[in-house]
Amino acid sequence: MKYVIILALALYCFSSKAQQASESAFAKSYSFEYETQYGKAISALTEAHLESYQIDLRLGWLYYLSKDYIKSEQYYRKAIAWEPASIEARFGLVLPLSTLGNWNNVLSVYLEIIKLDPNNSIANYRLASIYYARKDYANAAQYVAKVLKLYPFDYDSNLLTGKILMAQAKNADAKKYFIKALEYNTQSEEAKAAIKKL
Repeated sequence: MKYVIILALALYCFSSKAQQASESAFAKSYSFEYETQYGKAISALTEAHLESYQIDLRLGWLYYLSKDYIKSEQYYRKAIAWEPASIEARFGLVLPLSTLGNWNNVLSVYLEIIKLDPNNSIANYRLASIYYARKDYANAAQYVAKVLKLYPFDYDSNLLTGKILMAQAKNADAKKYFIKALEYNTQSEEAKAAIKKL
């Protein structure tokens, strides 16, 4: 019984020290990030020799800020390996991927997010935007429609829907969405210009 108590106390002390080390590393890292000293912010975490989802997620962000996009991608992927259902890590991952111009990978990551959270408005909108840029109007319309179902007065989604319909020569329908976008943002030059083109 005595050994069990000693072991429990040792584990508690180790756990407590690890927690303190983690908190200290994060505090230093945030302080250095605030001062835009990203290298030191990274070192504050890596020198602590701790491993966790949170650390890998943060390192992904810090390497992104320091413009080391390859390492940023690696750490975001490590974070996803820790927490396979993480949406936040996937949103982080698209940052270095898009900066590197890996649009097929960006598309794949957004599709993964949609599998985990079918109504995620950010992922649906961004998928719609990518498909629109690729002139795949059927897919673009499908994803932006999910956003409009949840947020019928969303400016960006109404504007994008108008553009998709205009590209398909459905001008009467497009005008309705451009008008909604203009009602949301009466100063929108883009919506005004689109209506003039119809």
